[in-house]
Amino acid sequence: MSTIPKILGEGRRHGICLLIGLALGQATATGLAAFATRDVFAAFRETSPALPVFALAALAMAGLAIGTFRFYERLAAEKVGQHFAASLRMKLFKHMARVSARDIAARRNGSLALRFVGDLTAVRAWVSMGLARMISALIVLPVATGVLFYMNFEIGLAAAVPIALGLLISAMLGPRLGPAHKRLRARRARLAADMSERIPHAPELRLLGRMQTETRRIKVKTDKLVDAALARARGAALLRAIPDVVSGIAGASVFLVALHRGLPAAEAAGCLAAVGLMIQPMRDLAGVWDRHRAWRNAREKCLKLLNMPKLEIDRSTDAAVPDAPPALIFSDVCAGALADINLTALPGRKIGVVGANGAGKSTLLSLAAGLEHPQSGSVLLGDISPAALTTRERRQMIALIGTRSPILKGSLRRALTMGVQGRPDDADILRQADTFGLSKVIDRLDGLDGTVAEGGRNLSAGEIRRILLTRAALSKPRLMLLDEPDDALDRDGPDLVRALVQGSDATTILITHNMEIAKMMDELWVIEDGRIAQTGTPDAVLVDF
Repeated sequence: MSTIPKILGEGRRHGICLLIGLALGQATATGLAAFATRDVFAAFRETSPALPVFALAALAMAGLAIGTFRFYERLAAEKVGQHFAASLRMKLFKHMARVSARDIAARRNGSLALRFVGDLTAVRAWVSMGLARMISALIVLPVATGVLFYMNFEIGLAAAVPIALGLLISAMLGPRLGPAHKRLRARRARLAADMSERIPHAPELRLLGRMQTETRRIKVKTDKLVDAALARARGAALLRAIPDVVSGIAGASVFLVALHRGLPAAEAAGCLAAVGLMIQPMRDLAGVWDRHRAWRNAREKCLKLLNMPKLEIDRSTDAAVPDAPPALIFSDVCAGALADINLTALPGRKIGVVGANGAGKSTLLSLAAGLEHPQSGSVLLGDISPAALTTRERRQMIALIGTRSPILKGSLRRALTMGVQGRPDDADILRQADTFGLSKVIDRLDGLDGTVAEGGRNLSAGEIRRILLTRAALSKPRLMLLDEPDDALDRDGPDLVRALVQGSDATTILITHNMEIAKMMDELWVIEDGRIAQTGTPDAVLVDF
């Protein structure tokens, strides 16, 4: 079971120690400011015309020191918080890369995106603006309280009682922010998921006459989000108001005791200064509850992702990775819609997979690629499970063109060579790109250094498919897995697929609904309702199609 990284791990312990040191510096400067204030007020009673230069200088230096310590505290806290969030981000990303493709597909994109944006923002805020400020407050407040009692026990007691009560009330109210944060986060996740689903299709939704309906839906969820945000804001504002109320009561208590007992004004002024310097740490401590509740909810959601089952790598055997096109063997496989699949693709054979939508064809390819485990049975490349391949071995062995193969923002060169083992030279890239009809794209984007937009948005669907075909050819794989490789292609589609398949000696599994492409294959597998209905040569199988 995966866990959240430790806050003190990966060198962050040094940052926390620095925060403790800076808090001790603030505490020392706070005490110095209180004593200097007392000495300055004491000078008002002196008959000597000499100014309390030392006390005034100490007061100024204390203020400068407090400001400096707080400045560097914020920087150090932000560094620790960002480092911790980055560590968690990488752990989540690496974990998700090992999760079954089926499990990821079952989650909404907006909710997943919120983990890597909203939840990680709450994680960073807890460390940089919650934990760090709690450390500072828990050091400064006891020291300042000690200064109060040292100056005058009665005045110290008068100030300490309302301060302690204020902290106690904050501790009682703070946990009540938990449900408000949980409700806010849930509503934010639902709205984010809805928006991420609809924004890319907004023009089409308008053409479908859905704008009024979708706008109403978004407004209802936005109103619920606003209500949840206001509920959380009310709780947080109440906590932050407590220190201001406490400061007024504590100040009045100091004056009341000083006047009633006839204590020196200098002592009252010094104690009042100490109380004033305690207000900011108290505000920080009140805000800690808000950050902590948000952190608790974000942590819970991140743990749910980290606890999603990973595809385990079993290399307990000494099975070697094939250095030639392997046999692909399905033995008693059940997964998703598939049941009792027993098939073997011999080394170098070109297998076409045909059947109705939802029959389980794409699941077959995912199993062969190691993107998911069968619920029962086994899938082997030679003598090894595809899920047990290392990253390097997978790049050497497998090329996959799926219905959702990634096209990331970057150069055209990167789009063409993503996942390709080694680094093809530009001449080889251009030659293959020309084979798959990308010359006009290369000219339009000003060469291989031209920019491909996010998701290939500056490319047509057919151009994206040609890039994926080129990528597969450049990979020179030993196992080639193709899911509707002619999808979105024009009438040249079958010829481009033929160039890819016949130009490679890889064992090939190709899903298609195109009978012209099916006829190119050495063998066809027909899947109906998750079961193998027929296998054989195209001439034998296509009689019934």
